[in-house]
Amino acid sequence: MGKQMIGALKAGDRVDSYFSVAYKKPVSEYKYGHMFEFRIADRTGQITVKYWGGENRPSVEKLQSLLERGGVVRIVGEAGEYRGQLEVSVSEKNGGTIDALKSGEYDLSTLVVSLEGLAEMKERLLGFARMVEEPHMVLLLRRFFENKGFMESFSTCPASIQLHSAAIGGLMHHTLNVAEICSRMLQLQPGLDRDLVIAGALLHDIGKTRSFVISTNINHTVEGNLVGHLIVGDELLMEQIRSIEDFPTDLTLKLRHVIASHHGRKEWGSPVEPMMPEALLIHMADDMDAKLNYMVLKREEAETEDDWTWDRRLSRLIYLG
Repeated sequence: MGKQMIGALKAGDRVDSYFSVAYKKPVSEYKYGHMFEFRIADRTGQITVKYWGGENRPSVEKLQSLLERGGVVRIVGEAGEYRGQLEVSVSEKNGGTIDALKSGEYDLSTLVVSLEGLAEMKERLLGFARMVEEPHMVLLLRRFFENKGFMESFSTCPASIQLHSAAIGGLMHHTLNVAEICSRMLQLQPGLDRDLVIAGALLHDIGKTRSFVISTNINHTVEGNLVGHLIVGDELLMEQIRSIEDFPTDLTLKLRHVIASHHGRKEWGSPVEPMMPEALLIHMADDMDAKLNYMVLKREEAETEDDWTWDRRLSRLIYLG
């Protein structure tokens, strides 16, 4: 079966392809019968599907029960806009159908991206860790990046669901980019605390290891949704700091501040904004890599003969020339 990608769908398109189920909602009534909605995903994004059934509620409930989180379904329907958002409508009227697929009936690589070169990326990350000289931070980084269990989670974790580095290995790829940007800026700003910058760059997103789960799609864990990766990251950091004898209080607070402030603004999810130049650098490197990665990916995935593509998330045109 050919694969239509969510990122390439436009209003008016006939949809006939397979997707992963991210979540579903219960059956409810509407004017002409019963309906339900669910969220589908592939490697290019997510979109809502609405199934419009008739008056036979048990029949609609039976179809809804076939949908399982992480399962893969073939959907036939039509793409359209509702309140400015693209969605897929499935109904008997438009010839729509929903069918659950079994393993082997779809290509997993079209649903979740897996980055290559994870072993090489791990070596690069350990190389950055070896740049740190402050003895307490050296021990701290070893607690994380020489721990087999943690590294297994870290090296396979995505950096996001669909914004940037949304792939198996995405977190390590993003972390390396942040560390690389920071290390180059250290050459221009030699007055910064080099050890704090490198350690902070490597640790800023450690909370994502408990915030995401991967099956046939990338999704949040319950902890990731309810608590958030900044708070989880602070918890992981403090667990290891408490295991290191006489870890300096001042250094503890600085590292906690780096994690807490790396989103840069309170409205972007940071409880505090950067109050040290080292924290500001890590935030800006994080933000730069995330936004560039997203825009480059959207340009690469654009399926159009036009010189421009409209991105709904950024609410702007992206030039493809």
